[in-house]
Amino acid sequence: MLRKRALSWARPRIASRPMPSRKSGRVTGESSSPKEAAMPKKTHKILAALVLCLLVTMPVLEARLRRISIGTNPVGTIYFVVGGGIAKLFTKELRVPARPVPHAGSSVYLTLLDRGELTLGLNTSLDSALAYRGRAPYKRALAVEALARVFVMPYGYFVKARSGIETMADLKGKRVVVDLKGNASLAALNWAMLETAGLGKNDITPVAVGGIEQGVAAVTEGRADAAPIAMGIPLLRRAHASIPGGVRVIALGPRATDDLLNELAPGSRTHRLEPSSEYVGVSQPTMVSAFDTFINVGSHVEEEDAYLLVKTLHENWAGLQDDYPALSDLSAEGLDPPTNPHPYAAGAVRYYKEAELWSEANEAQQIKAKR
Repeated sequence: MLRKRALSWARPRIASRPMPSRKSGRVTGESSSPKEAAMPKKTHKILAALVLCLLVTMPVLEARLRRISIGTNPVGTIYFVVGGGIAKLFTKELRVPARPVPHAGSSVYLTLLDRGELTLGLNTSLDSALAYRGRAPYKRALAVEALARVFVMPYGYFVKARSGIETMADLKGKRVVVDLKGNASLAALNWAMLETAGLGKNDITPVAVGGIEQGVAAVTEGRADAAPIAMGIPLLRRAHASIPGGVRVIALGPRATDDLLNELAPGSRTHRLEPSSEYVGVSQPTMVSAFDTFINVGSHVEEEDAYLLVKTLHENWAGLQDDYPALSDLSAEGLDPPTNPHPYAAGAVRYYKEAELWSEANEAQQIKAKR
């Protein structure tokens, strides 16, 4: 639990044995008058008051959480950058060493979070849902809960603009990247997006790749006709610049609803993109899918600790947004959306209620999300 800690110089010391003075014969340190005797007592009271003030203003973690480790995706990814920013904030505000710990993928460090080997983790709502429910690739349900949402990730299929493919239905009979060997949760969302146009495994030629980057390369090099991508990321911008005519983001099919996507890929929903310089390949309002990124906590973190972590994040959100543009689209009031596929930690709920950010919709979803 988060407690207060005195500075080392404020700890009580063992008094040394008084020594007689050679000149007077009195014990060294004895007062020769009542006025002199009162001075040390007054000084001690002042020092005690100062120490008390320091104790009140210095929150630190107990032995179990003397350090905060935040699981992220590899160095160079947006997760690592944002994780580093949050770690820096906790180090500054809580006076506790915190750092991002990169891993090959979200599914790797979710298991570490469950075992208490990491304090926190940045995970998609998709991975969080599968882990909490114990669905493949997880062999059992993991004890992970949400502290806060940190950003929203629009996600959809792109093609070469000159390919003649304009709708999701046009992918019938085409080579489509679907299975991502390093991310089972995104593969489920890819199939869900195809389902919005009534497309199944027999309607396309599925292409399996190692990850998002390899999927983009497959389209760029002509080995696939379409691949999934997170909207607005540098990888898609580079593809847009390197492909003659650029890229086109294609909309979900007519069957697309929040309920359908969430049923087929828990933690996902529809998302409307407007044309902007941020989103290459989007020339008109386009409906794509989206998922949230949460900062998760393992059940080993106590309620009081979770409370203070969320409080620190919420009260300093504006500063994080100034330093990390990826967070700019999400207001501080949007840290606890009622769309969580896994429950919020008890300490987080307590803070959101105190901050008047917890709604009836939150309460209903919290009950629904629990196993």
